Amino acid sequence: MVAFEPQSQPERQGPAPQNVRGWERLLSIGGGLLLATLGASKNGERGRRQLSVGGLLLLRGLSGHCSVKSAVDDPLAEIHYLRARVQRLQELLLMAEEVANRTRATAVPPMPPAPVAPATADLGMPIAEEVANPGQSR
Repeated sequence: MVAFEPQSQPERQGPAPQNVRGWERLLSIGGGLLLATLGASKNGERGRRQLSVGGLLLLRGLSGHCSVKSAVDDPLAEIHYLRARVQRLQELLLMAEEVANRTRATAVPPMPPAPVAPATADLGMPIAEEVANPGQSR
């Protein structure tokens, strides 16, 4: 628990409220798509930066929530929201590790490779005869 948080406020559960609405949301989606497309078509550091910023703008527009805007408006509520998200991600990570451990424990051991039988083809026979008489070579 952080020392400056009041103890009387309950933790907020559930999704964050949408603080990006209307034209702002549409502009975030459009600008994010544009920047992501431009960044994906370029090589180098500049392209990666454009792709990253475009992805963040797209996420902001699609989710309708901006953590920066929320932190400026109500920092305490954003801290509670982020703490709840981190706890949920930790729970999901533990569940994924349990599933992976169970999968490893019940995995079937690999089969040894099958022995390779020696070739029975007559290497002395010319290819033309082998094609003409396929029954003799096998």
